[in-house]
Amino acid sequence: MSKLIAITGITGTQGGSVANTYLALPGWKVRGLTRNPSSPKAQEWASKGVEMVAADLNDLSSLEKALQGATVIFGVTDFWTIFQDPESMTKKKPGQDITEYCFEVEVAQGKNLADAVAKIHSLDRFVFSSMASAKTASKGKFGGIWHMESKAVVVKYIQQSLPGLKDKFSQIQAPIYYNLLWQWGLPTTPRKDSNGSYIIQGVGPSNILVPFGDVQNDFGQCVKAVVDAKPGTNLLAVGEMLSWDSYLETWCKSQNVPVGRYVEHTIDSFAQLLPGGLGREFGENVLFAQEFAYDGGEAGVVRPEQFGIGMTSFKEYCEKTDFSSIL
Repeated sequence: MSKLIAITGITGTQGGSVANTYLALPGWKVRGLTRNPSSPKAQEWASKGVEMVAADLNDLSSLEKALQGATVIFGVTDFWTIFQDPESMTKKKPGQDITEYCFEVEVAQGKNLADAVAKIHSLDRFVFSSMASAKTASKGKFGGIWHMESKAVVVKYIQQSLPGLKDKFSQIQAPIYYNLLWQWGLPTTPRKDSNGSYIIQGVGPSNILVPFGDVQNDFGQCVKAVVDAKPGTNLLAVGEMLSWDSYLETWCKSQNVPVGRYVEHTIDSFAQLLPGGLGREFGENVLFAQEFAYDGGEAGVVRPEQFGIGMTSFKEYCEKTDFSSIL
């Protein structure tokens, strides 16, 4: 008899990677949850054999219905979709920072998902895409990295308020995406300097390592490892630890262009380069990871190599990726 994995965020990077992994496994059926099963992305998954069903993280009853019969549930909430929604600016409180509003919405969505999962009697494992609490790990120094804090709040809610999930719950943490640094229009995108070399701009020292990864290709196999492991597993799906220096050098060598320099910004000047909250949110995420570790130094967090998982290096990613749009 086939097992069923239900996946939220299937049209996104993390959920899509999980779907591809389980579609290739014998004995598994894949169900994708989406707000619009008629969308082109949803229809593409349906053509691959995924059962696409309508569900909304803002609608608890729709989640309860869509998750029925699932053996495994992979859950991911998306702060950035809320951030990019034009309606968020009109829905937030007067004077409220948009990132704080996104935090509130994401927490509510995560709690809805958890409450729905807790009612699924067929469930063996719930894997949630989480992040460390920067506020807790830094003892308040980084108290406003809202896209991290929202996920940490949901995890705390699950652990403290849903005892029925205790022996079924595990976590996975996505690293900084390799592609985020050049496809989001961030200052970290390599650009040609006047002398022909390539430079990048960022925050924090140039030589401190933080976790990166090819989430699109590697995340699914990491989720499978977490599903197969004992409950309570917390895996940081890092592909490679990189500094700004090693990031720039690897990228330049892969493209056969001159290695330039790293331009270090303060968090305030970086936020000015990326106004509207994005610069500070991303910049403080990096600064936190450099000082306190991306996973907050939490005991028990494991890495892919402990499961024998081969991850894509940044060099491998660069060699297979078309960067012509920024060269």
